[in-house]
Amino acid sequence: MTKTALLLIALACPAAIAADFTALNPGGRANGMGTAFGSLADDAYGIFYNPAGLSGMGYLEAGGGFARRLSPPRPVGEANFVYVRPNPDIENKAAGFGYHAVRQGGQGEKDTFLFGQGQRFTLKYFQQPVWWGYNFRITSLRYPAGSPEGGNSGKSHFGLGGDAGVLLSSNNGLRTGLVLSDLNFGLGKSLATVTLANSIRWKEVLFALDLRVRGGHAEFFPGLEKPLFNDLLRVRAGKGVTLGGVDYLATGLGINFLPWVIDLTASLPWKGFHVQGGVYEVSVAHRFGAPTFSERFVGDAAGRARELREQIDGLRQQRLNLENSVMTLRVNKGVMESELTQSQSRLRDLEDRLKDTEVSVLDAQFRLDNPPPPPPPAPRAKPPEKWPKRHTVQPGETLRSISSKYYGNPNLWERIYQANEKNIFRGLPREGSVLEIPPPSAK
Repeated sequence: MTKTALLLIALACPAAIAADFTALNPGGRANGMGTAFGSLADDAYGIFYNPAGLSGMGYLEAGGGFARRLSPPRPVGEANFVYVRPNPDIENKAAGFGYHAVRQGGQGEKDTFLFGQGQRFTLKYFQQPVWWGYNFRITSLRYPAGSPEGGNSGKSHFGLGGDAGVLLSSNNGLRTGLVLSDLNFGLGKSLATVTLANSIRWKEVLFALDLRVRGGHAEFFPGLEKPLFNDLLRVRAGKGVTLGGVDYLATGLGINFLPWVIDLTASLPWKGFHVQGGVYEVSVAHRFGAPTFSERFVGDAAGRARELREQIDGLRQQRLNLENSVMTLRVNKGVMESELTQSQSRLRDLEDRLKDTEVSVLDAQFRLDNPPPPPPPAPRAKPPEKWPKRHTVQPGETLRSISSKYYGNPNLWERIYQANEKNIFRGLPREGSVLEIPPPSAK
């Protein structure tokens, strides 16, 4: 909404910079939008506004038109012709030609020939398309005798030059264009122009705003466009180029009866319809090989029907998924109810066991608190221990381990050694031999 408000404010504020006939460009659609066309340039007349737009042309297109501009000094008449052809061998590349004739009685004449080319590529790291293009420009500029520029004898200039432009787009639909145009040599004065253009589509309305700098002066050119009736018609409005100091509201109507495209432009001066000012233009173009309006309409309808069928199929699939989910939930509900019943049964059983355990604990605690008197111990005579003993040597046994086993003291191993020297080899008893274990002390 902020962009919309800014565009409407700029549209309602006429500029104070007045242009001459050398700043005029053709195109019924572009002039109907107040020449805010630098970020669009998506038809054949885009060669005059941003040659980068040529790369977006998908069909061969040829067109022409006439215009009449009213201004206080003298009216201006215009004629134009454009031709754009995509390169059949290279994708996203096209070349074009444009001619524009301007005649203002008593002020001057201008003929412009453009030979342009545009191409598109994708930035590797940003994955966004970039359009770029250039024009070779031939300009003939003539001032009659008695005109402000022609003096007493008149002047004629022949100039060569060029244009260059680039277009960028973003994921949110914002398009930005930068154009260097009218870079001519030999015309006796500089017509170089720098244009920074932006456009964005909000719902179905296209908003555009161009900032044009020429000769040290800057001016905003806002415009908008809205399609109607399945893009059969397009209505436009904008603030056009001020000629002779008269500001006006430019309006336009586009008729897209493909393959024919007709664009009409009319103007309303801000100071009233009786003021001599504004532009009235008609341009006609034919797009060779493009689908007709009826084919596109049927295609769009078929596309929408296909989308609806896909949506219906998707809804049916969602319904089946929901039904399966409901059945699964019902099965899970039965399983959970069965598990709940079993859990409740186990809970009751555990409660019974807990009660029995509590009774047992109380009984044990009572017996612990009230123990019975212990019986008197019966005297028992301990039988005398018999010595010597016999011991069969097992693997891994030593004299100290055997001494510890029988005497409870490993340091008495020497007694075993002295009694069994024949069965001891290198301080270790022979495995499997039978040792005589003497008593721990001599008796």
